[in-house]
Parts: sequence; structure tokens; C-alpha cells
Amino acid sequence: MNKWATGLLIILCAVSGMEEKSWDSPCISEPHAYVYQDSDRAIAINRIEVDESVGFIADVQLRSAGGFHVGMAEKGTDVLSTMVQGSGAVLAVNADNYRSHNYGVIIRDGQCIRKRDSSRHLLAINADGSFQMISSRRAEKAAALSERLLAEKARHTFEFGPVLVENGEAVAFPNNFRLIATRDTRREPRTAIGMIAPLHYVIVVVDGRQPGYSEGVSLQTMQQIFVELGVESAFNLDGGGTTELWFQGDIINRPAGGHERQMSDFIWY
Repeated sequence: MNKWATGLLIILCAVSGMEEKSWDSPCISEPHAYVYQDSDRAIAINRIEVDESVGFIADVQLRSAGGFHVGMAEKGTDVLSTMVQGSGAVLAVNADNYRSHNYGVIIRDGQCIRKRDSSRHLLAINADGSFQMISSRRAEKAAALSERLLAEKARHTFEFGPVLVENGEAVAFPNNFRLIATRDTRREPRTAIGMIAPLHYVIVVVDGRQPGYSEGVSLQTMQQIFVELGVESAFNLDGGGTTELWFQGDIINRPAGGHERQMSDFIWY
């Protein structure tokens, strides 16, 4: 085979490979309010209204687990719009604000930066981009848990909760979970993340504490949203005044209090 034929074969194989790796259909309907796509990620966002509240659903698909990033403030805390600069992010959202407390197993980019016992729930992002959620902390002490997760090549962990959805179904909240109120009358700004399949995620952000615009939602309403979107699993992140969604240079939700709150970390794609 001459070099021209070889070159043509390589091109055809590359094109074929691209076709085989087409993106799945987003879990939200068209037309989308915001859209971004390149060779590494596909993002679609819609605005929603639920329970006298305004929110956003972001469908995020990645080519590899390496596209799931966590950024951290250089010193203590900072606002999201500052931290995200220079990161290469298209979309960013608040994470678990881990520096606001001293508990749990915190792994970032495969490195453990804290291992202390906690009653919080934990979300681990596995090496393949799948979710591993832990709601009972009695089985493993922090040191043993961190060693296991590192041995399994977990990329990141988040300490917050509660777990919202497992195996496609809303879960009952444990009576001993006291990090935040779980009663169905408690309406707050919320941020949560779900997984349809490894590398296919859903982020839900709902504004709150703003009468006349958005009251906020209960954790039970967040569960319902995720179940209707068809996720396999979902996990509640830090919320309240920390709830924030940034997309291509703009904050597209309205953080409670009318301004960005300082935070320690953020998820970005």
C-alpha cells in the first residue's frame, strides 16, 4: 500500500471513530437555553420552574473521567467567578465547600487531603467516572475508607449529602442525618448532581430565599426532579447561599443574598 492510500485509510478510520463516539441525547428537551460542545464535552442547559421556584438543569457528557474537575481556592475561600478564571471551564458549580468544616475523607485529583470520621454522606467519583455513594459511616473508619478509595483510584470525593437517588429510585432519608433538615416543608436554594451513566451527568441548581422570584425547594422535590430525568444516582451538594451556576463567563442563576458567597471549591467541566 502506498503512502497516499495509507493516509486515506488513517483519515477514514479517524472519521469512523468520531462517528462511533457520538453524544447521547440530553435528558432535557429541546430547545436548550444554553448549549456547548467540543471534542471533550457536550453541555446542554434548560431553565425550569418548579414549586414557585426557578432553577436550571445542566446535562453534561464527557469523553473521559479526566474531564471531571474540581477546583479549589488558593487561600481559604474565594468567589466562584474568580476561582474559575484560567481553569479552562465551560461550566462550573459549587461543590461541598469542604473548608467550611473539618470532617470526612476529602480526595482531590487522586490525592487524599483529609481523613477524619464523619456522619455526613460521601460521594466518590470513581476512576471510570461512575458514582460511589456512602450513607452509613459505621462500616469503615476514615483512615480505612481513604485507603480503599485511593486503592480503587477514586478521583474525587465530596462530603455533604444526603444521598437523593440510588438505583433510579428516591431513597428514604435516615433519621440520624442532621447535617441539614430533611423534612419536606424545608425549602432552600439547592445544588445537587446526578449520574445517568458513567461520564453522563446531570446538575440541578434551584434558587431560593427570594420571595416573588424563587422560594427554594425541598430535598424531596429535588429527588423527584432527578428520578424524572432518569438518573441512576444523585447526591446533594452544599446549597443555601453557596448555590451557584456559572456558564461561559456568566452566573446564570441568582445566588441568595444577591451576591456570590465565598466558597472553597467548585466542580467544573
